[in-house]
Amino acid sequence: MTLKNKINLSLIIFSILIISFLVFIIHPLFTGIKNNSEDLIFKKQKLLSLETKIENLEKFQSLWQEIEPNLEKNDQLFIDPKVPVEFISFLETAARDYEVPIEISSALPKKIEKDPWPSLFFQISSTTSFPKFLKFLARIETGPYLIEIQNLNARKLTEKELKSKESERFSLGDVKTTLSIKVYTSR
Repeated sequence: MTLKNKINLSLIIFSILIISFLVFIIHPLFTGIKNNSEDLIFKKQKLLSLETKIENLEKFQSLWQEIEPNLEKNDQLFIDPKVPVEFISFLETAARDYEVPIEISSALPKKIEKDPWPSLFFQISSTTSFPKFLKFLARIETGPYLIEIQNLNARKLTEKELKSKESERFSLGDVKTTLSIKVYTSR
């Protein structure tokens, strides 16, 4: 073999070794580094996300401690739809306080689509002086329950009505009122 052939053979073997070195050692090494870098970036992002969630949870816990008493008060705004005794007792007490005789009738609970909560409807009828009725109305509007006045009809008693035996205790300035209210209930 000539010197030129030996050099060419050496160059070919050396080239094959370099290519083999690049393909079998360097390329997997860089691929591994790339994969490990991507994995590290993913884990860092996940860690940042968890840290943010922990921070938000801590903020929520402190906020919850501040608003929890108000949430308990909010629960008291709603009446029990199955047994609205407390609400009816509230109406009767308010009526008694302002000397307003009332008759209460109620309907079945309803869930109207546009309303955020289910509700009960009550109709309150009364015959009394208008100022007393206004005080009674103001009391139930500012009471501890979440209500909405649906309808209010008030008319002055006529002389004919005052002459009947049932209306002996009323005077000429008294009014006959019918009040329809919606009271929101717990779910």
